[in-house]
Amino acid sequence: MSDKKKKGDEPGYAEASSELEGILHDIESGQIDLDVLTEKVERAAILLAICRRKLAATETKVKTITAAMAEADAGAGAGAGDAPAAGDADEEAPWTGS
Repeated sequence: MSDKKKKGDEPGYAEASSELEGILHDIESGQIDLDVLTEKVERAAILLAICRRKLAATETKVKTITAAMAEADAGAGAGAGDAPAAGDADEEAPWTGS
């Protein structure tokens, strides 16, 4: 059994999103029994929570990865070959925009 299915058989984002679209289509059709409507709205609330949780987790992971990449780039850019010599900074004044 895969890790994705071990977590209480929770659907993945794509599956939850697809099921939500189906529920929305059923509701918008106007041909749904009141008892079934209640069940579908309850299921939709669960699916929305799953999607939101997965989106938040993905956002956190992306931010962590991009921050680590930025730190790695900053660390690589601080090498001796990139740093100006001690007297170089005074020889040429930076552009001041005036």
